[in-house]
Amino acid sequence: MAADGRLHDEHTAHLYAQALIAVARADGEIGLEEGSRLQSKIELRSGRPANLDDLLLTESLAPAELASALRESTGPFRHGGGMHPGQLAQMIVTDAIAVVLAKGHVSEEEAQTIVQFATALGCTMDEVRRMSGHLAPWFSAHFG
Repeated sequence: MAADGRLHDEHTAHLYAQALIAVARADGEIGLEEGSRLQSKIELRSGRPANLDDLLLTESLAPAELASALRESTGPFRHGGGMHPGQLAQMIVTDAIAVVLAKGHVSEEEAQTIVQFATALGCTMDEVRRMSGHLAPWFSAHFG
């Protein structure tokens, strides 16, 4: 991740987008505001235009698949965009919360999915709490 907060590696940007989509889909629906914020966050991080319809046709990604794909792209002989898993987890947690809060709340399913992505990338629950800002007390109450 560059100092500008963008994902310059296309593969990592695609994985990030798939993770955000999985979180937004976790409660079974993506409303108009959520979709708009989803598109905006993905465009901001990737630095490229993103078509919402195309994004929603993208396959969901499981947390373990994200971790595995990131490991494969950051091996000793691959560039992987210089992305440390913790950096990507921070982006996913903060951006996913912003996306799902577009509807006014974070559902239990969405929160669980956010935590699953962060922990699959090697974060502890304490780190997830710190990443989640004003939602940290809620995460603490629900995820010990």
